Amino acid sequence: MRKRGAALVVLIVSLAIAATLGVSLLRLAAIQRRSLEIHEWQAQAEWLAESGLERAAARLAADPAYHGETWTIPAEEEKGDRSVVLSGGEVTIRVEPVAGQEDRRRILIEADYGPGRARETRDTTITVSKGAKP
Repeated sequence: MRKRGAALVVLIVSLAIAATLGVSLLRLAAIQRRSLEIHEWQAQAEWLAESGLERAAARLAADPAYHGETWTIPAEEEKGDRSVVLSGGEVTIRVEPVAGQEDRRRILIEADYGPGRARETRDTTITVSKGAKP
C-alpha cells in the first residue's frame, strides 16, 4: 500500500509541475504575442510618418501655401481564408514657415496607429519654389 501512496504522491507532484510549466509557457506565448503586436503597430506608425512626409512634400510642390492637414486612414477588413480587421491610423501634418527663409518650410508629422496607438513623429525642413508665401 505504501508504494501505491508514494506513487500517487509522485504522480500528483509531477502533474503539478507539468501544469505550472504549461501555464508559464502559455503566459510567455501571450507576452510574446503582445510584444509582436506592439512592434507591428510601431512599424506601421513609422511607415505612416514617412508617408506623411512624402504627402506633405508633394502637396507643397503643388501648392506652396499648403499648411497641413489631418489624414485619416480608415480601418479595413481583409477577406480571405479568414477575416482580419486592421486598425486605422491618423497622420497629423503641420507645415510652418521658417523665419527669415521664405523658400523653406518646416514639416511636423505625428502618426498614430493601432488600438494601443503607437506614435511616431517626424520633423524636417524642405525647400519649396522660390517666392512662395506662407
